Amino acid sequence: MNILYYCDEYPPAKTGGIGSVTRIVAEEMVRRGHKVYVVGYYPYNYELPQYSEINGVGVYRLNMGLRKGLIRNKIYRNLHKVGLSNCFIQRELDYTEDFIRRLVADRDIDVLELTDYYAFDVARKKLRFRKFDVPTVLRVHGSLSFLNSLSGSEQRGCDVNDALHFMRCDYLSVVSRYSLQYIESNFDTEHFKGKNVIYNPVEEDFFHRCPPATDSRTILFVGRLIETKGCYSLLKAFDRIAPEYRDWKLVMAGSGNQKLAASFVSPENRAQVSFTGFCDREELKRQIDNCSFACFPSYFENFSMAALEVMARQKALIFTERTSGREVIDDGVDGLLVNPEDIGQIVGKLTLLIENRALRDRMADNAYFKVKNNFSTPAICDRMEEFYRSILAPKNR
Repeated sequence: MNILYYCDEYPPAKTGGIGSVTRIVAEEMVRRGHKVYVVGYYPYNYELPQYSEINGVGVYRLNMGLRKGLIRNKIYRNLHKVGLSNCFIQRELDYTEDFIRRLVADRDIDVLELTDYYAFDVARKKLRFRKFDVPTVLRVHGSLSFLNSLSGSEQRGCDVNDALHFMRCDYLSVVSRYSLQYIESNFDTEHFKGKNVIYNPVEEDFFHRCPPATDSRTILFVGRLIETKGCYSLLKAFDRIAPEYRDWKLVMAGSGNQKLAASFVSPENRAQVSFTGFCDREELKRQIDNCSFACFPSYFENFSMAALEVMARQKALIFTERTSGREVIDDGVDGLLVNPEDIGQIVGKLTLLIENRALRDRMADNAYFKVKNNFSTPAICDRMEEFYRSILAPKNR
């Protein structure tokens, strides 16, 4: 197959979860003998070549230069503030989609996959989206309208453009059942020829059977230091148990306002809490390996890669019962689930794992094999490959 992915944060550009997952999948598909290309629009100067081949993946980075430089960028931002940036965004969108159209023809693309988080959707007014002459998959990670709904921000233009973007796609591939439920509840999905839940994969080099850290007295949090990630709830809960467990520490790994986060812990307990700031992949592995167990009582997770990565390194996890939490953890079997608003419940689950090493070791073992069997790159890409083959035009099957 010849596969084309849209991704505007493909490494080594500054990347988030979508960029990392796209790279993992793209490189695995190359290893399986497929021709894989990635195209993305990068509105600012990343100082990366327009085209490069990375581990067999052909990567195109588009930039018209409309926002390049201090003056042009300032003009764009000022126009965007007053809702007049569509003239910029539509030109960038047309340029990108004309390029995709030509690439589909020139590279004889069989399947095109677009992300729901599509950078052009920031436009305040309706945009014109192209329908492509090839089976087109909408891969749902968490659209701009979805993020706005979580924050309580209503931006009608984003909702309209997400809907238009979704309508020109033929098939739906979502990262969790929770994501599918959100899309079906908020958008017209009747036109999709097929809907599939295919989880994001854990990178193979992240798996590690970690022997129990017998001397560890550390609880780990990974994520941005914001309320929706549940870090404030965890800090409040740890503050209650800290006086009873003076030899235990809480490590908060992630970027954000450390001063504000620390304010949720009493002064006499703050020595038991440390903040690492942002961690790269290798440092994150080290932090996971050095902890006794992890706790992420988040308010929402479209689908948490951080949770799977903790489990992939054979550590017990206390996770959220909300949104996609129950798709990751079987409560009491391979981890524990909590209500992020119930501080007393979080206290109880923390105490349970602190005092019961046998339980956390058993859950860690179950967690490792669950992720290895169900969320590894080969397991997930088997499903993706099968899905792509099922939607090919009859002449290519």
